[in-house]
Amino acid sequence: MLKHPDRGISCGTPVSRRRLLAAAATVVASPRIARAGPGRVPAGTLRFIVPFAPGGSVDVLGRAVAKAVGEALGRQTLVENVAGGSTNLGSERVAKAAPDGLTILVASDSLAINKSLFPRLSFDPVASFAPVTLAITAPQLLVTHPRSGLNTVADYVAAARARPGELKVGLPGHGVIGHLASELINRRLAGLKVNHIPYNGGAPASRDLIGGHLDALYITLPAVTAQVRDGALRGLATTTAQRSAALPDVPSFAETVVQGLDLASWQGFLVPAGTPADLVAGLDTAIAAALRGPSARPALEGLGFDIVAAGPEVFGKLIRDDVARFAQIVHDAGLAGA
Repeated sequence: MLKHPDRGISCGTPVSRRRLLAAAATVVASPRIARAGPGRVPAGTLRFIVPFAPGGSVDVLGRAVAKAVGEALGRQTLVENVAGGSTNLGSERVAKAAPDGLTILVASDSLAINKSLFPRLSFDPVASFAPVTLAITAPQLLVTHPRSGLNTVADYVAAARARPGELKVGLPGHGVIGHLASELINRRLAGLKVNHIPYNGGAPASRDLIGGHLDALYITLPAVTAQVRDGALRGLATTTAQRSAALPDVPSFAETVVQGLDLASWQGFLVPAGTPADLVAGLDTAIAAALRGPSARPALEGLGFDIVAAGPEVFGKLIRDDVARFAQIVHDAGLAGA
């Protein structure tokens, strides 16, 4: 049970969109946390490790940034998908890589969540990495397929209440932010029970949803923007307080069935701990420029990503804070030791 079932999940949680965007704003407002300077980018091929299967939102972000960085620097960049272990396989690959700035993790908030889910990790989300750039925030989206008969989030809630534990609800992974969102929302709605089915990424989960093998799916919104727009999937509700500009016809949970809900996910870039500070600064400069540039930004924003492009100090503080805060969220969601 939630310790505070009567309290709204809002900006007090570690994934409030307002808190993340406010953190990014402090980069400009405070000279104490200004970026370290342009630095230098390491010589050689930059390898971006995505800990999910191809096609999900983290993969989309990683490929867009890798392409833009490569074009700007005039060098080769590679994207490698290392899915499995609820993102731990890819994270471990980067944690154990040489600290030369050439191996870059495209991380999500799963990095902070997994510290509480998996007590025997071979790496630490804080000690094993040097944060580079907090790239984006995005809503989670509850989505279904047109043949499901679930036309609104109220229909989803009614079906879950009528058939406890029977609705098959896909997740991009065990313990990902969409999983926490579902558990917390279920508890806010008087203990809804659904059958969670984890995948190794959003893309395979989306394919199964389109194929009718799932009833619904919690997923980072930009991963399915195109499918919702073309009618292959139906968006039911977003987890941020405001609707997404990318899918303005999809309501939020806050305006429908869960007043006060404001949950956003984050994604960013990290390198192994011990990477020289000037290389971290150089990579941050290159990645931030890519995020704001004409190659990546329009496409990412069109899919529903909110560009943040905050530097290492802001990103590092966010990860440290979220490791501590997610421990309570995981406990409250009943996932500790699951």
